[in-house]
Amino acid sequence: QTELTPGQCWPFQGSQGHVVIKLPAPVWPTALTVQHISKAESPSGSVSSAPKDIAVSGLDDEGDAVLLGTFVYDIEREVLQLFPLKVREFRKAFQYIQVDVESNWGNPDFTCIYQVQVYG
Repeated sequence: QTELTPGQCWPFQGSQGHVVIKLPAPVWPTALTVQHISKAESPSGSVSSAPKDIAVSGLDDEGDAVLLGTFVYDIEREVLQLFPLKVREFRKAFQYIQVDVESNWGNPDFTCIYQVQVYG
C-alpha cells in the first residue's frame, strides 16, 4: 500500500510475528525500508504497536533462511527508515525475503506493519 492511514496496516497478534515477501524476480537485496505512522498521525498519540527489533533473512532455493541483518526501528526518528543489509558476504540473489518482528514498542495485543520495501 502506498497510503499510510492509521489502522490500514498488516496487524498480527502479540509482539512477535513474521511475513515472507515474494519478490517479482530474484535480487541481491541491499537495503530494506520500514515505515509506520507517526505519533502525530495516531489517533491515540501512541505508536506502541510499531515494530522494534527486526531481523531480515533471504530464503534460498531450499527454503533455508540466510540472515541478512538485524536492526531497531526507532519511533523517535522519521517514519520511513532505511536499513542496509549484509549481502556482500553471501553473493547470492533471493526471491523470498522474510521479515521477523521480534518485539514491538510495548503493545501487548498486536503489532502493525505499514510498509516494507526491499531494494536490490
